[in-house]
Amino acid sequence: MTSPLRKITAVPIAEPVARGQAALLLAVSVGLVTAVWLLIFTWLISGDLEGATVMAGLVFSGVVLGLGALARSGRVRLAAGLMVGLLTLLIALDSASYGLAAPGAAAFVLPVVLAACCLGFGWGMAVAVVCATAVWAIAWATYAGWYAAYDPATLSHLTFNAPFYTVILLLTAVIVGAWSRYLVNLLTWQGAKE
Repeated sequence: MTSPLRKITAVPIAEPVARGQAALLLAVSVGLVTAVWLLIFTWLISGDLEGATVMAGLVFSGVVLGLGALARSGRVRLAAGLMVGLLTLLIALDSASYGLAAPGAAAFVLPVVLAACCLGFGWGMAVAVVCATAVWAIAWATYAGWYAAYDPATLSHLTFNAPFYTVILLLTAVIVGAWSRYLVNLLTWQGAKE
């Protein structure tokens, strides 16, 4: 007998690569929603929770779960592209608000990995370049004094943080993209062989 959870998360797509990518998007959707609500619960306990945060969490959860459902219905590339775009935008806004000294900028790796896995090597590299560009723009804008992030800008954001994030993002795109390309080719070859 199949559990209700397994029925909900089962991906009714025949093609193995698309089925795997849809399952990955479902897992990411559930993981992101779980992470958001764990953060909200943490802020509730610490006394830092604001009502707007709860509303933003509800909206974010609805959008992300909707993208997971879109992937499950077979629109995997569309769901992946929208998820990558949403995550890139939200992480860029958060990183711009708090600056590169805050840990949120490390989350740029998430859309890079997702793009490399679900959209391919080229898209993974493109998203890595976009995210690295955002990191450099944030570092330059805060250091030049064009705006003030919550954490003050220092020269090390330009000389260490931005170059470091750039290397990490590009390496992540290469590693995950190359492995994803190999798996797609393997699964496609296995499917053609049968």
